Amino acid sequence: MRRVIGWLGRKAVLYILLVAAIAASTFFIPWVKQVALGRSPTLVRMQVLEDAKSRIELKRDVEEKSFRQAAVALRSESIGKLDDRRRALNEERARLMQSINDARSPWALALINQKALLAIELSRLRVAVIDQELAAISTARDAATSDGASIAAKADLARQKREVARLNSMCNRAKSNVDMYEQRWGWKLRQWWESAEHKALVAARDNRCKAVEAAIKHRDRLVAVANQKDAVNRRAKDAFARATASTEMIREAGVALAKDAERARIEFSGSLPEKLRVWAERSKLTKILRTAALALALIIAMPFLIRLFCFSVLAPIAMRRPAIRLTVPQRIAIAVPPAAPSTTSVAVRLEPQEELLVRQDYLQTSSHAGAKSTQWLLDWKKPITSIATGLTFLTRIRGEGEVTTVSAVRDGFAEVTILTLPEDEACVLQPRALAAVVQPIRCPLRITRHWRLGSLNAWLTLQLRYLVFHGPARLVLKGGRGVRVEAAQQGRVFGQDQLIGFSADLAYSVTRSETFWPYFLGREPLFKDSVTAGEGVLIVEEAPLTARDGDVRRGIEGLIDAGMKVFGM
Repeated sequence: MRRVIGWLGRKAVLYILLVAAIAASTFFIPWVKQVALGRSPTLVRMQVLEDAKSRIELKRDVEEKSFRQAAVALRSESIGKLDDRRRALNEERARLMQSINDARSPWALALINQKALLAIELSRLRVAVIDQELAAISTARDAATSDGASIAAKADLARQKREVARLNSMCNRAKSNVDMYEQRWGWKLRQWWESAEHKALVAARDNRCKAVEAAIKHRDRLVAVANQKDAVNRRAKDAFARATASTEMIREAGVALAKDAERARIEFSGSLPEKLRVWAERSKLTKILRTAALALALIIAMPFLIRLFCFSVLAPIAMRRPAIRLTVPQRIAIAVPPAAPSTTSVAVRLEPQEELLVRQDYLQTSSHAGAKSTQWLLDWKKPITSIATGLTFLTRIRGEGEVTTVSAVRDGFAEVTILTLPEDEACVLQPRALAAVVQPIRCPLRITRHWRLGSLNAWLTLQLRYLVFHGPARLVLKGGRGVRVEAAQQGRVFGQDQLIGFSADLAYSVTRSETFWPYFLGREPLFKDSVTAGEGVLIVEEAPLTARDGDVRRGIEGLIDAGMKVFGM
C-alpha cells in the first residue's frame, strides 16, 4: 500500500508539472521574453493590439466602400465572367486560409511578432471581403440565370398568344363558311339529306376550333410558367440587392481582434474580477488538462511498450548472435578445480618460493616471522585498473610455511574463498573481487586484456573488456554474503550483477528472462548472463554490492559501477 500511495503521489506531481509546463510554453515564455527586453508584457500587448485594431478598422471601412461600388457592376456581367471571378476568389481564399491556420494566435503574436500579427489580421479582413463578394457573385449569377429564364418564358408566351390569335381567326372563318352554306334555300329544302360538302365544312370547323382550344390551354400553362419565372427573377434581384447592400461579413472582420484588445486592456488596468474572468477564458484550462493527461498516459505506457518490443523483437535477435569466446594463446585444456564454500575467513599457507599479496582491509592476522613489505600496485603494466579496483598498497608476505588469515575487517557481509589456478590455466575475473593472491616469486601473476567491441553480447552485458588471470596462482576471492564457485556443466543462467568470473574456455552470452510478466512489470531485467559450451567453473557473488540494499545503486555510484563493468573491473 505504501508503494502504491508513493507511485500515485509521484504521478500526481508529474501531472501537475506537465500542466505547468504546457501552460508556460503557451503563455509564460513570451512574457519572459518581453521582461528580458525591459518592457511590460501586458503594456506591450495592449499597445500592439490597440494599434492593430485601429489599422484594421480603417482598412475595413475602405474595403466596405470599395465592395459597394464594385458589387453593382456584377449585375451586368455574364455568367462566364462571374464563374471565372468566383474561381479566382476561391483560390485566393484557400491560400489566405492556409497562412491563417499556420499562424499563432493574435494574443501570442502581439508579444513575439507584431508584423506577423498585422499581416494575419489583414488576411482575415481580405477573407471576409472575399466571402462577401462570393455571396454577391452567387446572387448575381442567380439573377442572370433567372433573367434568361424569365425572358425565354415571356417570349414563349408571346409566341403562343400569336398562335392562339391565328388559330382563332381560322376557326372563325370555318364557322362562317358553315353558316353561309346552311343559309342557302337548297340546303333548307334538302337538310334531311346530309351532303358531302356540308360534312367537309363541319369537319374543318371542328378541327380548327379544337386546335384553338388546345392552343389556349397551352397558352394558359405558359402564362403560369412565365409568372413563376418572373417571381423567381424578382426574388433573385431582391437577393442581389440585399447582397450588394449588406457588408455584414466585412463588418465581422476585426471583431475577434477587438475582443483581444479589450482583454489586453483589462489585463493591464482592469479590476481583479475582470482579470480572473479574462484569464479563465484565455487559458483554455480544459484543453491544457486534457493534453497533460494524454502526455502522462504516454509517459506511463511508454516503458511497458518498450519492454514489450524488447522482449518480443530485440531479445530473440540478441540470443541468436554468437557468444563471446576468449582465445587464450598457449593454453592447455586443464580444468579449474572447484573451490571450497566461502567463509568469513580463510587461512593461506605459503609454499616454498611463494608470496602473498593481500589488501590492507583483508589482512586479519599474520605471523611475526614472515617477511613483510608493500606492493604499490598489483600489476605495474595496468596501473589504472589496479588503482580503480583498490589493488594498491598491498601487503606482501613471504616465508615458507607462513600462515596468514584473510578476512574482511571492515565489511561485515563479505566472505572469502580460495580459487586455485593450475599452470597454463586461465580464468576471466573482475579485479574488484580479488582480496588476495598467492603467486610464485619468480613468476608473478600474469593478467591479459581482451576487447570485444564488435560483439552484440558484449554491448548487451555492458562489458567490453575482459581481464584474464593466468596460472599458476591461488586467488582469494571476496563477495557479499559469499562467493560461489560452481561447475558450468550444461550451462548456467545468472543475474548480470552477480558475475565475478568464469573459466576462459566457456562461452559467455546473454539470454532472455525466463518469465514475461515479472520483466514486463519491472521486477526482472530483460537479459540475464549465461555460460555454456565448456567444462570450467562459474564464479558468482551471492549478494552484489551494487544491490546490497535491495535496489540498484543510482546517481554517481551507479555511473561508476557501470564504468567499472564496461572495462571488466
